Amino acid sequence: MANQLLIHLIIILFPIFVQQFFFSRKNATNSLHYQIISGIMFGLAAVFCIRSPVHFIGEFQLDLRNVPIMIAILYSNGKSSPGIITLILAAAYRTYVGGDALSAAWFSFLFSNAPLFFLAKRFNGYLAVKRIIMAMVYCAVFLVITFLVLLIYMKLTFEGDTDYSDYLLNYLLISSVTIIGTAISCLLKEHMIETSVLKLELEQSEKMKLVSQIAASVAHEVRNPLTVVKGFLQLVKETADDKRKGYLTMALSELERAEFIITDYLNLAKPQPDQLEMIDIESFLKHSLEFMYSYSLIQNVQIHLHVKDRSLFVRGDKIRLTQVILNLLKNGVEAIPDTGSVTVVAYGREGYVHIDITDTGKGMAKEQIDHVGTAFFTTKETGTGLGLMVTNRILEAMNGKLHINSE
Repeated sequence: MANQLLIHLIIILFPIFVQQFFFSRKNATNSLHYQIISGIMFGLAAVFCIRSPVHFIGEFQLDLRNVPIMIAILYSNGKSSPGIITLILAAAYRTYVGGDALSAAWFSFLFSNAPLFFLAKRFNGYLAVKRIIMAMVYCAVFLVITFLVLLIYMKLTFEGDTDYSDYLLNYLLISSVTIIGTAISCLLKEHMIETSVLKLELEQSEKMKLVSQIAASVAHEVRNPLTVVKGFLQLVKETADDKRKGYLTMALSELERAEFIITDYLNLAKPQPDQLEMIDIESFLKHSLEFMYSYSLIQNVQIHLHVKDRSLFVRGDKIRLTQVILNLLKNGVEAIPDTGSVTVVAYGREGYVHIDITDTGKGMAKEQIDHVGTAFFTTKETGTGLGLMVTNRILEAMNGKLHINSE
């Protein structure tokens, strides 16, 4: 029995090791190609577990098939394809094997795994510790149900004076291996997720470092001649005729846009907050939205503010946080082609202040969302691709996070 259980452990861990070596990047795990391969690998792991069961008592056999099925369903990044493929392969092979307990096996497949699909959509949003605990709770519940089925089987099959102590010890051993296998599988998957996130953050950090170095070495030198040119153009504008004033006004507006771009570069080079203070979120948002009302009216967009909790405070740099809010609001307004609304909702949850900014604009595709916040990526014709990058840098410096969702 010990040898078979050890083989089962190796079987259920093998697909995770393959994933860790060849599919460790987050964007790779979202591809359909990865989902199909993942489903096939975990499905084959479940098949091999069924193929070499532990002969427990009489016709009653046990194996660790539910561990790879559970991992495939829960750790699928919210996708249902890997779990469905795994379940189909395992159920098909169990049907091929046949036997008197086939109906019970089908019932077990559906009863024990169907609830996991409803949980999988939200599973990825939980903290790592909570994910592991939920998987272990599922494993424990499944073992308890299997134990009750085993007791019923033994009562119906054997005489009343039969000594069950050896069987119960064997079941305890199988249960321990199942729990260990589940725990190791979850820990390996969590390590894979953490490694993937760290790789992406490292790549992002390298890009930010490069842009920051460019900003530090170039921005000041470019800004000085622009300031001189802007000053002389303003002087010339005072004595120019109406036709030339129009040209000069256009030139000055373009210079202001160039200064705005340079300011973005400088913010990338120095994202650290200068003056930290306690900020009342309600009054802060009301004051920030006042800057955007006139701009939104020109664009035929309405801005609505809802503060659900009146006592929301954060510690940060008010000027830089204002820049963050204005940048996100401006993006929301400009994403609306004709007319619509931007809604700002503030509330507290689990010790954090959440500010949701929702627009009724055209939205973004998932491929675009994956690139949002990277250097020079923009969906605007006149954008620089630095706005959200600066926003991310400012929020990170104040221990904040930016999450983007779109349809």
